[in-house]
Amino acid sequence: MELKAVIALQPGAVVAEDVLDHKGNVIVKKNTSLDKYLIQKLTIAKISCINIKEPEDFLTTYFEKIKVSKTFKQFYELYSKNFYEYKKMMDDFLRTKDPLDSEKLFAIIDDITAPFKHSKITILDMLTVLETSEADFLYTHSINVALICQYTAKWFRLDDDDARSLVLCGFYYDIGKFMIPSEILLKRGRLSDSEFKMIKSHATTGYKILEPLDIDERIKLAALMHHERIDGSGYPGNLVDEQIDQFAKIIAILDSYEAMTSYRSYRAPLCPFTVIEIFEKDGYGKYDTGFYITFLERMVEEYIGKEVELSDGTICVVVLINKQKYSRPMVKTEDGKYIDLATQKDLSIKALV
Repeated sequence: MELKAVIALQPGAVVAEDVLDHKGNVIVKKNTSLDKYLIQKLTIAKISCINIKEPEDFLTTYFEKIKVSKTFKQFYELYSKNFYEYKKMMDDFLRTKDPLDSEKLFAIIDDITAPFKHSKITILDMLTVLETSEADFLYTHSINVALICQYTAKWFRLDDDDARSLVLCGFYYDIGKFMIPSEILLKRGRLSDSEFKMIKSHATTGYKILEPLDIDERIKLAALMHHERIDGSGYPGNLVDEQIDQFAKIIAILDSYEAMTSYRSYRAPLCPFTVIEIFEKDGYGKYDTGFYITFLERMVEEYIGKEVELSDGTICVVVLINKQKYSRPMVKTEDGKYIDLATQKDLSIKALV
């Protein structure tokens, strides 16, 4: 949005906000494309300046707007610089099996996130639009989950020491996948039984790699147990609720979240409410109930006050969480009408705008 003098307006400029005359009457509505007659009308009404839309305002989704923002450009530069530092560290670790320098890992996280502690655009949203090379998938996946761990640790009420250990879980937990051939790991389409067995082996392989290291035992267990599910349907041990380490339970949720929200060459970023709906459909009874509910509730809170587009094209603002159905909150339309998406089942949130 740009404030522009009426005298400098050109036909085709789009009004960003309702323009009021000196009596408070609307003389040009928001989103109106100006022609020479409307510009003349503004001049006659003695309007000196109005807000018009800039090119990026015409982008259709919240994530498209993030992608062209100055904030994201700064984030991308910091992420790229630290990515190469982490990749070198990880390659050295895979070669020597000497533990990664934890303080350097924390420095990477701090360097990437420090400028954005009070940003309106969250780290979670910037990770959603981050495009990285498929060949570097394992490195970026680890950094991304570590960043998500750091961002969400407070959601799970972890103290500072536990939060730091959770971040290290993010860096280490998928280490076993580095041992799997890339043609299997990155294969699109259905895996054969033998290929899927190899994929599943990464949990025990990762644990074996980490077992000799002098690191928090919970980091090792996160590598071993992050695919376990509380109903016993996971792997490698078909463990049930109390048998699964607490950090592994958290990582299980964050790992799934990162997989659904990270950039893919074959699809656009998923709407957060679509991700929440998938969790509601597939996750209940599989993830730890306390962590699962906390995660979904805090995810929705991230988007209270944000504009969304419904499946029928209506633009609304998210105003209230529905604790029985987190993916279907209460929303408010531009004309002040409230819609409870939990009861209006023919409507759903299509996108953030």
